[in-house]
Amino acid sequence: MIITLLVIGAGGFLGAISRYLLSTFFFKWNINKIPLGTLIINVSGSFAAGVLFAKDNISETQINFLMIGFLGSFTTFSTFNYELLQLGESNGKVHFLIYGAAMYAANILAAYHGYSWSNN
Repeated sequence: MIITLLVIGAGGFLGAISRYLLSTFFFKWNINKIPLGTLIINVSGSFAAGVLFAKDNISETQINFLMIGFLGSFTTFSTFNYELLQLGESNGKVHFLIYGAAMYAANILAAYHGYSWSNN
């Protein structure tokens, strides 16, 4: 149990740092005030999750490190919701709906394509 927690924690540590670094890099990328950084991070994480889910030869330790630890802290639902609420408050319902729909659709498609790509 202790080893499992350490593996997940190490993955989470690296995922959180990676998210922070990429977020600061993408911070200036906005289209119509829609923050693309979080969208890019979450979509790439969803794609990676789809790829990993399709793998038959992945160990429980690898799942703990990569899926639960790294991708769990790399992708971020809380940041997405915070940005979504900010958009709704400052820019109205249109930006709120566009960003929300784009995030959900893009992540579902990315996970599906990651799974399909890895399964071929």
